[in-house]
Amino acid sequence: QQAQTKAQLARYEDELARKRMQADHEAQRTRNAELVKMQEESAVRQEQIRRQTEEQIQAQRRQTEKMKAEIERETIRVKALAEAEGRAHEARLAEDVNKRMLMERANLEKDKWLAAINTTFAHIGGGLKAILTDQNKLVVAVGG
Repeated sequence: QQAQTKAQLARYEDELARKRMQADHEAQRTRNAELVKMQEESAVRQEQIRRQTEEQIQAQRRQTEKMKAEIERETIRVKALAEAEGRAHEARLAEDVNKRMLMERANLEKDKWLAAINTTFAHIGGGLKAILTDQNKLVVAVGG
């Protein structure tokens, strides 16, 4: 009977050990499943973060390109304005130079004509004076 009790006790202990191992195995499988689930969720979160970061980078890139284009348009506008002002200034300077040259030429022409007129009137005046002062010449000029 003692041997039978020992055998029964051994079977009971063996069954308890098997159940304990099964429970441990089940607990380990559950922990592994939870760990896998957490890793998958972490991977999903990381992918979402990566996508959000990429979207932010793209948005910033688009904003930078927009600002760059705006700056370039403004630069072109300012450059064109400066060039137009420069051309207008050059035209005014050229106009001033042309006016001065024209005035100078006109003054020279005026002086030349005045000298010619003065010379002509001086000759006429000298002739009239000679006629008026010389009686013989006056008689010839008036009488013919």
